[in-house]
Amino acid sequence: MRTRARRGVTLIELVVVIALMSIIAGVTVPALSSLDRREPTAVDIVSTLLRETRATAIEQGRSVVLTIDPATARYWLDVPDTTGVLALPGGATLMAPTPRVHVRFAATGEVDAEPFFVREHDLATPVVFDRWSGEARGGR
Repeated sequence: MRTRARRGVTLIELVVVIALMSIIAGVTVPALSSLDRREPTAVDIVSTLLRETRATAIEQGRSVVLTIDPATARYWLDVPDTTGVLALPGGATLMAPTPRVHVRFAATGEVDAEPFFVREHDLATPVVFDRWSGEARGGR
């Protein structure tokens, strides 16, 4: 008696393969996500402050001026009780042509900023602004 050749997979085989793939994914995904965890750079810290200041201006519907003292890394906004010190990584500093840097965010998110640099590992990175969107980033 001849038997027919089997075509396709059975339901049990399919369930076993899906279970194995689930176990492998459950083990590898947490390991891969931990690879992206890195210490923030000085540029990341400054960019975060600028992004938060811009958000404050938009939320309050008014212009907000951020003042940064490059020598001490202290900053303050013209919003009550908003001062602090940037927690820059070791060896990182801020540089500017003036003693204080002023960054003014309009209620629309637009920015008017004085130039300044973040120096880290002997590399001075300018903080670049998109004037109309107000987005800030470190770059050339």
